[in-house]
Amino acid sequence: MTEKELEKREKELLKREKALEKRERELDPISKAVQAKKEQWYSKVKLSVKQLDVIIWITGGLLVIVFIMMILESLGLFKLPL
Repeated sequence: MTEKELEKREKELLKREKALEKRERELDPISKAVQAKKEQWYSKVKLSVKQLDVIIWITGGLLVIVFIMMILESLGLFKLPL
């Protein structure tokens, strides 16, 4: 590779890095708000962070299962025995 090609690649890489940093700064307030909300929840519940994360994952999984069952029932592929 020639010097010009290397310089061109380096400039392109710097441009990409600046664009990435800009996107990270734009997302930063959102991620800080989410982090603050999680910390607020953690301070209210007397569990460890790992325990609370497991509870959140389990409830999220159960919610996904409920939505799948609703979709299957609406398509007529699954009927709840009532």
